[in-house]
Amino acid sequence: MSKHRIIDFHTHLGDIFHENQNIVFKKPGSVKHPDCFDPFKDLEESGFTRPLIVPDQAAQNILIDAGQHRTWDRGSLFAHQEIMDACGGNYFMVSLPILPNTSFDEALAASKLEPRIIPFTCCDYGLPIDEMLSKLERDIALGAKGLKLHPIIQNVPLDDERTIEACRLFGERRLPITTHCGVNDYYKPDSPHLKKTNLNYGHIDHILRWLERFPDYILVPAHGGGCCGGEMEIMAEAVRAHGWKNVYTDTSHRGVEYILKAVEFFGEDRVLYATDWPFDTCTCNVKCHIEALGDNPDLLDRVFYRNSAQLLGMPV
Repeated sequence: MSKHRIIDFHTHLGDIFHENQNIVFKKPGSVKHPDCFDPFKDLEESGFTRPLIVPDQAAQNILIDAGQHRTWDRGSLFAHQEIMDACGGNYFMVSLPILPNTSFDEALAASKLEPRIIPFTCCDYGLPIDEMLSKLERDIALGAKGLKLHPIIQNVPLDDERTIEACRLFGERRLPITTHCGVNDYYKPDSPHLKKTNLNYGHIDHILRWLERFPDYILVPAHGGGCCGGEMEIMAEAVRAHGWKNVYTDTSHRGVEYILKAVEFFGEDRVLYATDWPFDTCTCNVKCHIEALGDNPDLLDRVFYRNSAQLLGMPV
């Protein structure tokens, strides 16, 4: 058990892949599934040194199944509480909903039952733009601490007018905005859900244009720009070249070498500890960060807690 105070800036309650699973408040194991090879476990055991996304459809299909199973097994509030306790009692989770599959209302309700849950909200693209923005304003009033975008699962590009206006709403309030980054499948080729997505919307080129559009807003491109290889370096070079001061990165799916590079590329104040729970096992991520930064307790506390706390308005 870690004695550190920690904010996990990237976690998910519920089934982010399918509507109406309603697993947030169910006991773990309520959705049955066959056992299979789990590449996420393999990644963790490697110290997050192996690639997560590989250009092989058979391997990708296995990853998709494993991700779905981890969601069912770990997506409940009870599983969140269990892993937070395992990481130490001072562990907080930023919960990132993705409509139409998971919602701010679920994250907010969970936060009332478990104060270590920090709710973000997301765009409801099923509403007219004025109603969508009004709902986001209500969510902020109810306690949403930031905005989550997922252009692939939601099938809406970052330069869509609705997304732009939502970013302005949060950006002008100095609330953080985080987006998925990376070109990766969530559904197998024979899934009816695949045609509802566009993998290209997660490409680093889209991310860089998004960053350029909003240089004054607090932006957190997740996974260091993506997990396909080389995205972090591309993004870091763009941040350096443009002098963007409000771009942060998270450390989900990443090991010691990446954590050290992220601090080098983005700076001590711009790196946020994250796991993408339920996909990473938080205790493994904690161990990697302590190995990477444990010789510098002040820096470790920044990455574990203070950098995120400052964005979220929490005590530092």
